[in-house]
Amino acid sequence: MPMITIKDLTFGYDGSENNLFNNVNVTIDTSWKLALAGRNGRGKTTFFKLLKGELQYAGSITGVPPTVEFPMEEFPDSEEWRVRKELNLMGADPDIMWRPMETLSGGERTKLMLANLFASDGIYPLIDEPTNHLDRLGRAKVAEYLSQKEGFIMISHDRDFLDHCTDHTLVITRSGIELVNATFSTWWDNNETRMQSEQARNAQLKKEMGSIEAAMKKNAQWSKKAEGDKSRNNPKGAEDHFRRAFEAKKASKLMSLSKNLENRNERKLEEKQSLLKDLEREQTLKITGSEHHDRKPIILKDLSVLRYGERIAENINLTLERGKKISLQGPNGCGKSTLIKYLAGVAEEEGITVEGDVHIAKDLKISYVGQDTSSLKGSLYDICADRGADKTQFSTILVKMGFTGEMLYREVDALSLGQKKFVMLALSLCEQADVYLWDEPLNYIDVYMRKEIERLVKESEVTMLFVEHDRAFAEAVADEECEINL
Repeated sequence: MPMITIKDLTFGYDGSENNLFNNVNVTIDTSWKLALAGRNGRGKTTFFKLLKGELQYAGSITGVPPTVEFPMEEFPDSEEWRVRKELNLMGADPDIMWRPMETLSGGERTKLMLANLFASDGIYPLIDEPTNHLDRLGRAKVAEYLSQKEGFIMISHDRDFLDHCTDHTLVITRSGIELVNATFSTWWDNNETRMQSEQARNAQLKKEMGSIEAAMKKNAQWSKKAEGDKSRNNPKGAEDHFRRAFEAKKASKLMSLSKNLENRNERKLEEKQSLLKDLEREQTLKITGSEHHDRKPIILKDLSVLRYGERIAENINLTLERGKKISLQGPNGCGKSTLIKYLAGVAEEEGITVEGDVHIAKDLKISYVGQDTSSLKGSLYDICADRGADKTQFSTILVKMGFTGEMLYREVDALSLGQKKFVMLALSLCEQADVYLWDEPLNYIDVYMRKEIERLVKESEVTMLFVEHDRAFAEAVADEECEINL
């Protein structure tokens, strides 16, 4: 298979203070199933554009086969029987290839695009976030399908998905690019070990630098004292010329020694500073919920969920205890999001009703993150103030999610759909609620931030009911699962 060779690649967007890539050198075998990872804003999508020749850059990129990027608006030329075969391999109904795209679900569109991508010869797939519209079962089937293919680069923030269908990992870090012959999780675990070692080394270096700075300060005081002694021992008009000469020579020698010590300590300090690592670590987040007096704030028994009178789910039994986290699971369309909306108090506007026994504790404070971002209006800080969120905490979370200082002052209408989702999640993390209701909160969130959210939810004692198709996240934070079937 052809090799993509990248030499001395340097690229930055006009108006940006820093380049995304500086003198990058890497060789990629196009037969690899390559995961492309990194924080939001590090340049993953830009890397795809560079491979496709859509951006001007310094350096060279050679050996790139004809590429097609997923998702695509137009399908590559491919034979019908091959597309049907690929759809069958993913467990999809082959007849969806004849239906209008607007009538297909998000998962069906994803599978149809992938089927056309791999039914064509001579193209190199660049796959960007294929899991956004797939439920857990759909992700498992697509991951199994891709694991049987060879020759693609894929961006995804779902760790389990990446591990199942890729064999090499290219990570864009703060300091450059790392390529490993391993899955993403293997790279992550090794990187965590290395980071912990480097953090310990940084702490030791900072301690040594503190000692050097203290010695430099002491030396400066000593030098100043020696100069003062010289002045006191040589008063104006003194007659003892020999004594004056002796004291001057002594002071000069001490000053020279002091200067040598100062230069030596400065060299030591510079050496220690050069050894400090610029680690991919930032301030950790916190979530602090409130504690309602009811030990079981939500109880559902034999519940059926209806939308405009049509039954979409039934036989739901769930008890959410204080301090527990429950993961709602089930295929797309089974009513998970509809149930979350009902509990969040936004049911009436969407014609949602229920039948069965429902207990929702009185005066329950709920923090809700839904999939619909249309409720966000105005500037970010106005929204922050309206929700009573802490401005500093709100800003810190958004910056960790990839926002720049300038973006914090934008109107929400100027943000992308993904950025609006970040705002909703940041607001929820700032709220002190009795119950957190999150509906697919991790869409568009990079792996680093997912791990951080996973950590803070897992370590907290908040009460939470959530829908999330990222298996690694759900299994790490949930105390139990509630399955909803069609």
